[in-house]
Amino acid sequence: MIFYLKYFSAITIVTAIVLHAFNYHPWNVMIHLVGACTWTIVGFAWKEKSILLNFFPQVFILGAGLIWEFLM
Repeated sequence: MIFYLKYFSAITIVTAIVLHAFNYHPWNVMIHLVGACTWTIVGFAWKEKSILLNFFPQVFILGAGLIWEFLM
C-alpha cells in the first residue's frame, strides 16, 4: 500500500507544481495539500525524518493558507 501511496503522492505534488506554474489558485494549494498529507503518511510509515521534515510542516502551512483564503 505504501508503495502505491508514494507514487500517488509524487504525481500529486508534480500536478500541484504544474497548477502553480499556470496560476490555478487555490486548486494548486489544495492539490499540494493532498500530496503533502500523503507524503507525511509515507514518511511516518518509513520512519524517514527527512520526508517528515519536508512535508509535515507543509500540511500546516498550506492548510493555514487555505483557511485564510476562504475565511478572510
